Order: sequence, then structure tokens, then C-alpha cells
Amino acid sequence: MNQGDPSLAGVWPTLFGSVSALCTCFLVIPTINWMAQHYGKRLTFMVTQSVSILGYFMFWWSFNPSNPYLMFLPIPIFAFGIGGLFTIMMSMTADICDLDELHTGARREGLFGAIYWWMVKFGLAFAGLLSGLILTFIGFDQNTAIQSEGTLAQLRIAFIGVPVSGTLIALWAMQGYELDEQAVEKVKVELMARRNGQQASDARVTTA
Repeated sequence: MNQGDPSLAGVWPTLFGSVSALCTCFLVIPTINWMAQHYGKRLTFMVTQSVSILGYFMFWWSFNPSNPYLMFLPIPIFAFGIGGLFTIMMSMTADICDLDELHTGARREGLFGAIYWWMVKFGLAFAGLLSGLILTFIGFDQNTAIQSEGTLAQLRIAFIGVPVSGTLIALWAMQGYELDEQAVEKVKVELMARRNGQQASDARVTTA
């Protein structure tokens, strides 16, 4: 698009990121919150990630030099991927912390939070490495303003294929997630009973 001229591209790249963030904040996150409360976190995660795959595939046609506005069309759809990931996964992590306390008797939110964000940062670092490898593999020439048709086609494939592959792996991994709303509620009830029992025991010891 824009014949490879950054000045001609102007603010279009910035608008792409800005519109993506706005859609995530004001459209996707409220929708995901409503879905999670009505249909459960796991189902909401599966649906939102599946929807995002459709958005990624739409990018094959939406990057059109003759109509740059088309690149905004898939944004509300593919934004469900990142919006669902960061909205639901942190809530699921809190549920796992409760389950871990039930099994171990220890509260380890710090440990689970550290692992979660370490993986996020590792993913960002790996993405940077992978981007360079992909550009090298497809023959991208940074000194050429307009890349060849073959290179552009491979760029489209990578731009779509990498996130779709990651999303499919996430959907596969979530198949074995059994901590649904009923299980979470049961864990909370058991924890509350244990804590009340512990408090009663501590009170008797203090009185004695």
C-alpha cells in the first residue's frame, strides 16, 4: 500500500493501532464481560478466539491499495482475540489460585502472576525474533520500497498464519480446562468452610 512510501502512508499505520485499541476497550471487553457472566469463561474464551480467526483471515482481502479503509473492517472481529485473552485469562488465573489454595493450603497469587507475565514477556520476545526470521525467510528487502508480489503474498500468509496457528493451539489447550463456574463455586464454598473452621479453631486457642 502507498507504493512503499512512508510519507505517503501518513497516519494510516497509527490509525490501525489506535482503532484496534479503541475497539478492544469500548466494544470487545464489555461484550466479553457480558458473555462470561452469562455463558461462562471457558465458552466465552473458545468463542472469542474462534471469532478472531475469522478476523485474521479477512486481512487477506482488507489490505487493498485501492481502498485503504478496508483495513479497518476486520478490526472489531480480530480484536476479540487479544481482548478475550487478557480479559478472561487473568480471571481464570484467580480461579486457579483458589484451587491451588484448596489443594496446598497456601495463597500463591504472586507466583502465578509472575509465571503468567513471564510467559507474556517471553511471547513478546519470541514474536520479535520470529518476525525477523520470517522476513529473512520470505526474502523481504528493506532497501526496496515496493516488494515483489511473491514477497507480499508470503507476508500476508505470515501475518495471518502465525496468529491463527497460535489461536488454534490455545483452543486445543483449553479443551482440557475443567474449572467451570460450578467447579469454581464449589471451590469457593470449600475454602470458606475451611477458613471459618480455622478461625473458630484459632478463637478457641486464643480463649484457652
